Amino acid sequence: MSKPVILCIASEHETRQQFQAHLQVDYGDDYHLAAVGDYDSALLQLKRLRAGGSEIIALVCEYDQPREARAAQQDVDALKTLDQQFPAVVKILLLTPEADLQANPWLISHHSTRYLYHPWQPQDLRLTVKAAIEHYHQRQMIQQQQQMLNALQLQNAQLLNTLQESEQTLLKSQAQLLEQDKMAVLGQMVAGITHEINNPVSFIAGSLKYGREYLDDIISVLRLYQEHYPEPHAAIAEKIQDVDFNYLLEDFSNLLDAMQEGTDLLRQISTSARVFSRSDREQKVEYDVHKIINSALMLLKHRLKANMSRPAIEVVRQYAELPMVRCYPGQLSQVFLNILANAIDAFEDHNRDRSYDELELHPNQITILSEYDQEEDCLRIVIRDNAGGIEDVIHERIFDKLFTTKTVGKGTGLGLPICQQIIESQHRGRMRSLSCWHEGMQFTIELPLAGKFLG
Repeated sequence: MSKPVILCIASEHETRQQFQAHLQVDYGDDYHLAAVGDYDSALLQLKRLRAGGSEIIALVCEYDQPREARAAQQDVDALKTLDQQFPAVVKILLLTPEADLQANPWLISHHSTRYLYHPWQPQDLRLTVKAAIEHYHQRQMIQQQQQMLNALQLQNAQLLNTLQESEQTLLKSQAQLLEQDKMAVLGQMVAGITHEINNPVSFIAGSLKYGREYLDDIISVLRLYQEHYPEPHAAIAEKIQDVDFNYLLEDFSNLLDAMQEGTDLLRQISTSARVFSRSDREQKVEYDVHKIINSALMLLKHRLKANMSRPAIEVVRQYAELPMVRCYPGQLSQVFLNILANAIDAFEDHNRDRSYDELELHPNQITILSEYDQEEDCLRIVIRDNAGGIEDVIHERIFDKLFTTKTVGKGTGLGLPICQQIIESQHRGRMRSLSCWHEGMQFTIELPLAGKFLG
């Protein structure tokens, strides 16, 4: 490793010799002592030494005044140049007795400058150089401490930022766990309710089958009675007329048909609720994605119907023939339910200033398209509405955790960030959205068939 450098700049050869002779004993072993005759040579040698990896400790510079003002100013300018290029180096000025420092305030104000007046003694030179070296090392130590302090401050800022990010992640995780727990409790409750509904519904459905058979037998007996006894007793004839017996016979069959239709509807709702409430904790199963979508629509059927403020919301299904997909049906049902419920909520806001007649001409519509993408070997489901869409500044955040545009008490309890996690983390698929302001929203869900990650 190169020795640290102490350089003397003096025009007199004798001064340069004295510098090296007086410092050789105390500093020759540990420092490289060099001397040059002018500032230009000094600057070149210092650059060469620095390029070679040498550490420049001190400059001993001859400053002779009074000289002509121009020459004196050139010396000061040269010192300034050296100071700019080697700011850490301590300067020692060898001053003549006539030197007037007041003529150049920069020489006085500069913190890294030391002074030694002629005639100077060797001991004075050694002590001044020693003080300059100590000052240099103190400044280096302070600079290193400052660098360490800056590094610690940067590290503290990074730790604080990491802590804040961890806190946000923790809050988001807590919110996600709360949502998942809420959906798990809801799923268990729905599963229990559907189980309790299934028993009486099955009993009613089975009874309706025999009830229709019994009714047909009773009607056939009554028709035979009317055929063989066309003239009943007066009291019987009067009662037949009072209850409109022929109408009862015809309408009773219609009543059983209505009961059968209601039972079938209850069964569909129960099936849809079972799909929605599946815990899906063990493994994926082969399932028809169209059945999952239809089960979500069934659960929302009451919200799709016409009411006093608007006609029924039209649901256009454009289903392609799709293969079965390995999935968690309950989780996918929750995703589709959330997207469809959001669309219905959007219609409520979008219809606020539109009349019933206007809505009949331009009805609310949800379009559901499905297709198989052979190139990516995935199913693609597109759900589109004409509810006006949302602004870009809101659309950019719809998948952010804890972000919502709904008031307290509204919504299904399963946000879009969790929907996206179900699609992308649980099913290795993709979920994207597109908003056309004043037109509508579109969600695209892609589910891989071969388990290949699409994200």
